Amino acid sequence: MLLPGPAALELPGATEHPGYPLALAVSAVLASFRADVTGAEELCRRAADANARRDTPDWRVEETLCAARSNIANTTGAFEDAGRLAEQAADLARAGGDLADASIELTIAVADRVFVGDAPGAVPLASEALALARQIRAPALIVSGLLAVGLAVADTDPARSRASLRESRELSTRLGYQNDLGLLWATGIAYRINDQAATLELGRRAIRGLQWGGDRLRMGLVLHMIAGALATTWPASAATIQGAAEANVTAPPSLKRRIALGDERVRELRARGADMDWDQAVGYTISQTTRALNDLGSERQP
Repeated sequence: MLLPGPAALELPGATEHPGYPLALAVSAVLASFRADVTGAEELCRRAADANARRDTPDWRVEETLCAARSNIANTTGAFEDAGRLAEQAADLARAGGDLADASIELTIAVADRVFVGDAPGAVPLASEALALARQIRAPALIVSGLLAVGLAVADTDPARSRASLRESRELSTRLGYQNDLGLLWATGIAYRINDQAATLELGRRAIRGLQWGGDRLRMGLVLHMIAGALATTWPASAATIQGAAEANVTAPPSLKRRIALGDERVRELRARGADMDWDQAVGYTISQTTRALNDLGSERQP
């Protein structure tokens, strides 16, 4: 019989199990995905304390804690800290010989660099993420690495960015594999190259996948991008979605776009979105995205 993580951590003798610190750290990551900052921080503290009590601290616990703290920083808007922590997690994974984890953490660091406007600094990280994925011949990570490259060069080389997005989508199709994080990065590429229809379509797919897993952090980022994509043509919907997203996840500077309404009206609509519970916010976003796509006549494969 399998128990939920929190219940397993409270079993008699759990604290003495050698895997206890790592279990706490993984639970912290899961809490951070739910944008549960308080819960994730407490689990990080407990995991760090438990790991420090070991004769030899486990580098995997340290790596996982960096990942959890990076997510917490992203939720609260500390994007430079988030990127630094993701790069630290990648360094720990690389030193421990886990090149797959190193590649994953580097793709996350790429997004954080882009969020704060340091796309040039993201390029070498994206190149390394893709190189590591190819070195270990991990097709799913190659997909992510291609998307990281596309995100990093979107502003300076839109044609290469589009090519990276297309190659990643083609590889995903051949593999019969769709990764929710990959859909997030794909949405980010479409957003940065100002492809409104692709942003809405990919964003809608990402939300549906991330909602199933309860990943409120990454869904919040998608909501911010969808709001930006709707800002000019469907401003009332954009302001409402923006309010719902901001109530859960701080918008990175690079995702903010001015909404074409008066300031007072925007504040009113944002407040309406912030008052929605999460399921209402997600349902509203999907419905407005679908309406916009129907109006655009863009129910298509990006």
